[in-house]
Amino acid sequence: MLVSLKEIGKYVDLSGLTPEEIASRLTFSGIEVEEIKHLSSATNLVIGQVISCKPHKDSDHLHVTKVDIGSEVLDIVCGAPNCREGLKVIVAQVGAKLPGGEIKKGEIRGETSCGMLCALNELGVDPKFLKEEQIKGIEELPEDAPVGETNVLGYLGLDDTILDLSLLANRSDCYSLYNVAREIGALFKRKVEIPTYEINGTFKSDYVTGSTSEKCDEFYALEVRDVTIEESPKWLKDILRSENIRSINNIVDVGNYVMLLTGQPIHMYDRDKLEAKELIVRDDLEADVVALDDKTYHLQKGDLAVTSNGKVGCIAGVMGAKEVEVDVATKNILIEVARFHHASIRKTSSRLGLISDSSQRFVKEINPHQSLDVLGLAAKLVKEICEGKEVSSPIVFDKVEHKHKEIECTYTYINNRLGTKFTNEEIKDVLLALHFEIKDLSNDKFLCVVPFYRIDVNEKADLSEEVIRYLGFDHIESSLPYMETTVGGLKIEESKERAVEDYLLSNGFYEILTYTLLNDKDVNMFNYINKEERFSIMNPLTEDRKHVRTNILTSMLRCMEYNFNHKTLDFKLFELSPVQSKKSVEAHLSVGLVGKEYEYAKMNGRAYNYYDVKGILDNILKMFNIQESRVRIDRLSGTSEFHPTRSAIVYLDGKVLAVLGELHPEIKKEFSLDRANPVVMEMNLSLLFRTKSGNNKYSAISPFPTVTRDYSFVIKDDVKFIDLRREIKKASSLIKNVEIFDIYKGEHVANGYQSLAITVSLESAEHTLVQEEIAQADKKIMEVIASKFNGEVRK
Repeated sequence: MLVSLKEIGKYVDLSGLTPEEIASRLTFSGIEVEEIKHLSSATNLVIGQVISCKPHKDSDHLHVTKVDIGSEVLDIVCGAPNCREGLKVIVAQVGAKLPGGEIKKGEIRGETSCGMLCALNELGVDPKFLKEEQIKGIEELPEDAPVGETNVLGYLGLDDTILDLSLLANRSDCYSLYNVAREIGALFKRKVEIPTYEINGTFKSDYVTGSTSEKCDEFYALEVRDVTIEESPKWLKDILRSENIRSINNIVDVGNYVMLLTGQPIHMYDRDKLEAKELIVRDDLEADVVALDDKTYHLQKGDLAVTSNGKVGCIAGVMGAKEVEVDVATKNILIEVARFHHASIRKTSSRLGLISDSSQRFVKEINPHQSLDVLGLAAKLVKEICEGKEVSSPIVFDKVEHKHKEIECTYTYINNRLGTKFTNEEIKDVLLALHFEIKDLSNDKFLCVVPFYRIDVNEKADLSEEVIRYLGFDHIESSLPYMETTVGGLKIEESKERAVEDYLLSNGFYEILTYTLLNDKDVNMFNYINKEERFSIMNPLTEDRKHVRTNILTSMLRCMEYNFNHKTLDFKLFELSPVQSKKSVEAHLSVGLVGKEYEYAKMNGRAYNYYDVKGILDNILKMFNIQESRVRIDRLSGTSEFHPTRSAIVYLDGKVLAVLGELHPEIKKEFSLDRANPVVMEMNLSLLFRTKSGNNKYSAISPFPTVTRDYSFVIKDDVKFIDLRREIKKASSLIKNVEIFDIYKGEHVANGYQSLAITVSLESAEHTLVQEEIAQADKKIMEVIASKFNGEVRK
């Protein structure tokens, strides 16, 4: 926000204050001044008149001139094409210091030159404010310019100092020059005089305003008839230039000037171009709009638009439509003063890539209680500068409750919160200086009435902030905070996460960190573990960062895709990250393997497969002493994201723990990994960490030999080996392990059945097994197969 001290000086007395003092006081009160700039730093200037201009004898473009500066006549050589006799000009005398350097007396091709005739850009004026002829030639001053005047910068309106404010979001009120003047007046205890304006309407307009959207609760308008569109007066162009705004014409410049003074954006419509006698705010349109910058923008449902007879006249709060713009032929106008929901304007402005001075103010919120004053100021300026003949009474749509905020507080609370010892009178004086009203309720309690323009003050904590920023943070005494001695260390869950990380890192994995927010497409993929309702951002900065993810497998695949496409062909990645839904926050682990594993450098390469991630799962379960009997692994069927026969879903105590396997060929193409053979897994670590398990129990290795028996039998093909192994182990205490080594379906095996071949290991820790014990165990195993699984042992 640029602040002209010359303009501020109209509303508060700045005499005796330097720009540096003002900047320092503002900065230490919480309104940072990033830079102090002068419109021009040129010195030793004077207004002169060319009394003689002759061509230089040794040049085809130089002129030898005599310039009257009042006190003397100077000989000056000038190369400007528009230099001529009788012209009043800006003269930089010998010793003058300009942005381009110091002016010295010299000789140019045999002719003495005692100064320089200046163009405005040579004094430091930005060329964007100048016409082409002003840049190419010297500045031509009006005929009434006083010859000999030495306050040239004042005459040109360049004697101004600009403060560049870096405003935080909570001080949006300071986007108004009026409010900056109030702030400076309070800080330096100077009287502030902000004018107010009444609207003396001469007729009642037959136009109406309104809103069908809850995102606009206030819309004022004013009709002005018979205006004249022309160049703005010099004083207005000077003010806009000091605020880095280029003058367009008087009606546009009035709108910009009112916005600078009040912080309230206004918009002007050519009344005669509106299709109906209405201005209605809507948010249910889908339409293409040609804006004032001659570009076409597509509005979608949710975007606010000001309409007339259903046609868009303005992208609300952002930019007007070309179709109803004010141009040189305009005679009658409608002035709009409205309030639009800040989040809606931010979303529309960001989506369209259309940032304007207007939208920046709406995004940060504006004072909703000044619409009539703003309209009054606009009407006054339009009548004076644009020669408006008739002004209507205000056209009003207003659902805002215009009531001052009242905050009950105590002086003790403020001191306790700040750690200070201010007296009641000191605190009260600060709040009064900042234009708050104070009503004492007791010796300690008071009621604070907040001025309308301080929309950032909402609670008593804000009052303490006002006090300390005004009186200074140096009043807070330095003291060491009281800190109890605590025993450091990781929480139990953190230490378990660290153990998983260490395991993966020690096995050649690289850790990644991906974005929590996903787009519409990615957030709906791979939701096997957490199917709870997710959070969505109401006003996302981009469509790619819109939803809070409920799984991290999709993000893992995007990372794998990026690395593979950048020619990293063989790698192992993992991510450990919290996953949040509307009901829970859980820690998840995702693992991704791409390419091949090599045993000796690049020799003996073997492509990663399902069993690699299955092995990672098994090892993590063993780390936390999870018994096999508590884990169930099922084929992952009915999915279009995983391979139908090389994937699985894992349950722990009946709850979904993990999903793993190879990807479906179509999903590989989706992530550009069809040549990579990726294998992935996602695990709910929070479920694993919450599961209670026993400690590892030591058992000595049996010194006696192990006996193995092979069994082949036919069984229904829907029987799972994990269930079979569990029941066989129960058959005898001598059974130590059960392994499968063959599965057969086909000829000689009935449809719906399968032939399984297993190896059972028998062992005793106390003695060598005898034939009777082995036979007894063998009998029980066959009984289990027959009775519990209806299996038939093959002979």
